[in-house]
Amino acid sequence: MANRPPLVYLSEADVRRSLSMPEAIELAQRGIEADAAGEVAGDKFYMPVGADGFLKPFSGYMAGESLAYVKSFSFFKGNQAKGLPVTDSQVLLFDAATGLPVAFMEADWITGLKTGASTAATARSLAREDSRVATVFGAGVLGRHHAKALDHVFDLDELRVVDAIPEAAQRYSAEMAEEIDAATRVVDSPEEAVRGADIVVTVTTGSAVNVEPDWLKPGAFVARLGSYQEVAEELFRKVDRLVVDRWEYVSHRIPEMVNLIGAGRLTQRDTVEWPEIVGGRAPGRQSEDETILYVALGIWGEYAAILPEAYRRARAAGLGKVIAGG
Repeated sequence: MANRPPLVYLSEADVRRSLSMPEAIELAQRGIEADAAGEVAGDKFYMPVGADGFLKPFSGYMAGESLAYVKSFSFFKGNQAKGLPVTDSQVLLFDAATGLPVAFMEADWITGLKTGASTAATARSLAREDSRVATVFGAGVLGRHHAKALDHVFDLDELRVVDAIPEAAQRYSAEMAEEIDAATRVVDSPEEAVRGADIVVTVTTGSAVNVEPDWLKPGAFVARLGSYQEVAEELFRKVDRLVVDRWEYVSHRIPEMVNLIGAGRLTQRDTVEWPEIVGGRAPGRQSEDETILYVALGIWGEYAAILPEAYRRARAAGLGKVIAGG
């Protein structure tokens, strides 16, 4: 049998040591720009598993990169009652010249890093530059990454957090107070959390209506990122601009959109895809008072830039364990 390249296992601890948030934001921006230029190949699909969950294989490759990836993501809502993680992620990296695997990475942490970095890179263009107050719905790993990413991009004065579990929100607030410059506080009322906020991010695993259109201040930017209903359906109709990362995917997966499309109240013509804005084929924010809703489930460019670099940084630091080949 021909010799195979070494297959390296990178643990969550290894991956955590590979990239900082500022580095991830710039890599995400590079991936977004490559995607907008048509330089990224990729695909994903959702595979229902029983009545409780789904698996999402997700692949990507950026032109000129030496590595391609296939990422798996699982979401089983019932796991919370079993004391198990609701989500789980792994990555396989492949040599782009041979197609042979070179790394198996645990990917829960870097999924959060990528998502927070991607949202911050997007908000840098679509939110008001003078944004000072941010609200995050969801005090989990994603919520933590988003707080760090937004605080890096914007000169935030205040970070508000809302979570269905009060103890989780309190822990989040205490941790973020040590890690970001903005003052952090727990808010119990969704309306209080949204009113006056410049940036609102929803990264929950629930189905609560966290954002009503009448609560938003003029010029607010809302990033709606969860898999279940997170905002009022009317928000999609009342914002000044509805931006999606990929219509092909969000139109079939976002409950609010599925309902509105089914009722004939929303079509693709009512939206603009984010890569079209990045590529200069559609305008971005057009006024300080423009209210923008951004709906995303992930495109491949950000991962195509971040995952290979995380692997290279980890290997350069001597991290990882060879588990096959070599």
